[in-house]
Amino acid sequence: MATINLFAKDNATSSFIQDVLSSVDYQIDIFRDTPTADCIPQVPLVIWDLDSFPEYNLQMLKQLREKSPDTLILVYAEAPERFSEISNKLYDSILSVESLKLHLMSQIAKLKEIHTARKIFSERMSHLVGKSEAMQQLRKTVERAIVHTGPVLIQGETGVGKELIARAVGCMYEKFVTVNCSAIPDNLFESELFGHTRGAFTGAQNERIGLFEAADGGAIFLDEIGDMPLHAQVKLLRVLQSKEIRPLGSNKTKHVDVRIIAATNRDLQQEISEKRFREDLFYRLNVIPMQISPLRDRKEDIEDLANYFIHTYQGTGEHYTLSAGALQKMQGYDWPGNIRELENVIQRALCFTSAGVLQPEDIQIDSANSKESSQASSIAESAPEKAPSRYEKFRQMQLEQEREFLLKVIRECNGSIREAAKQLGLFRTALYNRLNHLGVNIKEIRN
Repeated sequence: MATINLFAKDNATSSFIQDVLSSVDYQIDIFRDTPTADCIPQVPLVIWDLDSFPEYNLQMLKQLREKSPDTLILVYAEAPERFSEISNKLYDSILSVESLKLHLMSQIAKLKEIHTARKIFSERMSHLVGKSEAMQQLRKTVERAIVHTGPVLIQGETGVGKELIARAVGCMYEKFVTVNCSAIPDNLFESELFGHTRGAFTGAQNERIGLFEAADGGAIFLDEIGDMPLHAQVKLLRVLQSKEIRPLGSNKTKHVDVRIIAATNRDLQQEISEKRFREDLFYRLNVIPMQISPLRDRKEDIEDLANYFIHTYQGTGEHYTLSAGALQKMQGYDWPGNIRELENVIQRALCFTSAGVLQPEDIQIDSANSKESSQASSIAESAPEKAPSRYEKFRQMQLEQEREFLLKVIRECNGSIREAAKQLGLFRTALYNRLNHLGVNIKEIRN
């Protein structure tokens, strides 16, 4: 933090601030008179005495915030409650003169930490693009979450960028360990997360540390937390409560200092009601909740995202732009694969198009949804009047056969979606999505 600006009349408190900051080699510029808006310098930290400029506080703080939104503002007064008309959005911290004298350096240290976090966030996470209200709010939540240590729970559909957000939250840590909960076999969860001793189980020939211990002093990202089996959820709950782990086969615990960030594409409230996720674990994880909206609900972000991917993937010396028609085509699509699908479409367009303006025909959207839509529309245009009705009956028959087939497989697996998905060669989430599309109630199957 290079410079601190102090706006205060010459009095005992301002002299105290100057002496304290000078004693630790902070560079401080002092303004005794109310500056004009054009003269307000852009610096990381401003300290503002509310008692010195009572008539201009509101106006000047608004102008300062508008001109330099990233500046951190610490305000103080003999009686801060007298200035209740000043919104807390216009400052980052407020202190009484008494508290200022006791806690000046700790407050500045805290604001320096926020400043550093903002800088790192800005530099490393500039790819969180989008101008929608939902995206702007998400960025603010991430920025605040960076400097805290509480668990974070990120929820959203597949492909919306949950890992990207997790890495943004954990950007202050040198260690960032990712765990894909859906890829770990049930019987290996405890060993993978917490480690094991030699001889703890058949094949454990050497001692091995777990992923939590590997992440000690950093952050661990538990992706697809909704797929974690119940027996592992109990162990995770203990880590959240006591910050201790016990390797498999050991009778000693180890302390770990780990920032836990979890993500899921499932509705955990529904998982709780169906006894697949522990309610107490949910509340332990959901300290800082983040909900990422699907792309279909924030189509105003498509232009920014598309231009970002164009800039990312275009070759050296190449220059692509997006035509109005291409943008309109993309905004007219619902993007079931969300941002991941959009990224794929832009990459494909750049592979098969010469540098220049991307036209609607260059944007090849070939998802199952668009295929079914185009097939249905072509049949409606070319078939006789009664053909769509007959075709609809045929489609309903197909869907009913698929529904009965999936139900049969699930029943053969004693209601286990995990086992059924394995037998069918599908991801479990894909099977869940297909059952939802077919109107199958999972709870009724198990009952």
